[in-house]
Amino acid sequence: MREQKFVKQFRTAKIVHLGLLTGLEVIFLLSVFADKWLRLRVFSDRAVFTLCAITWLVLILAQCFLLYDFYKLRAFVQESHLLNQTAYLDRLTGIPNRYSLDELFRTYTTPESLEETGCLLFSIANLKTVNEVLGHKAGDSMIRDFCNIFEEIGDTFGFIGRNGGNEFVAVITPCSLQIVQDFRTTLENRISLYNKEHTAAPILLRSAYTLYAEEPVQTFTELLVLTYNKLYQISQS
Repeated sequence: MREQKFVKQFRTAKIVHLGLLTGLEVIFLLSVFADKWLRLRVFSDRAVFTLCAITWLVLILAQCFLLYDFYKLRAFVQESHLLNQTAYLDRLTGIPNRYSLDELFRTYTTPESLEETGCLLFSIANLKTVNEVLGHKAGDSMIRDFCNIFEEIGDTFGFIGRNGGNEFVAVITPCSLQIVQDFRTTLENRISLYNKEHTAAPILLRSAYTLYAEEPVQTFTELLVLTYNKLYQISQS
């Protein structure tokens, strides 16, 4: 936010600066060519002509430097955007990473902020087997394919991200049991279609969820831990 505010203020200052310089150039030229006596003096006196030429060139150069500043500012914004993507997005899948999730979790710090919130956790049950049998490239490909589906569906329900490794999170507000069921059903249907085309390495999914309405807690971290414990119990059964 601070960076965006700085860029906005810097751009505004440069626009004002450019506007003032352009205005001075216009006034300078009008002053020379609109006044007949001054125009004759400028073109008849070498010293006055040289002084006016230097002044005009300085204004033009200052304008060029300002335009260059705008070019560098644009490059800075693009580079900053790429750095933010690197910081907030998972490198393998392109979906929000754990850092993004942590930033989101910090917005749920009171029971009031958690009202109507649901947390869902997913893991690929056969990822370890795929890595061992087909190799890690096949496992990475499976994760990417799952995340493409997960993002496409999850974005219509709420915020989704990769919690690290083989854990994927969805945070939905407002959330209800019906919304959870709709989300899981839609996701499972898409996974089923995917598996028909990838019989050598189908995605076998585990999932668990916790609704704040059913498990009142103080922070989102507690809601996540409850969901993680449920997922762990499922994986051990």
